[in-house]
Amino acid sequence: MKRVFTASEAEREVLEKLWDQKEGIKQSQLLALFEADGKEWKRQTLNTFLSRLEEKGLITREHRIVKPRYTREEHYNMQMKAAIDKMYGGKLSNFVAAFVKENTIDKKEAEELIRILEER
Repeated sequence: MKRVFTASEAEREVLEKLWDQKEGIKQSQLLALFEADGKEWKRQTLNTFLSRLEEKGLITREHRIVKPRYTREEHYNMQMKAAIDKMYGGKLSNFVAAFVKENTIDKKEAEELIRILEER
């Protein structure tokens, strides 16, 4: 199973619903949650998204119960790391330099970043 930490918009919607559950959830219950939100997905549509997420290693399905493999925080941290690896040679300093070149940060925010880095 390959690990791909990115998800399409629809796959991310599925992950968000799964993360909102305290436990795993049956696929039929998951479909009902989407229907309650006005999504008119068919069972097969949801199954397609679940299959893709399973192939990417982002969910597990056992005994008709669907669970996310990672927490929301773990998932987004892995996405962030993959993006920094790909776009900035794996160097956080390259990312920060590019970010501050295009975005302004105030003195208070800069001091907070320095504090965080010094704690690490």
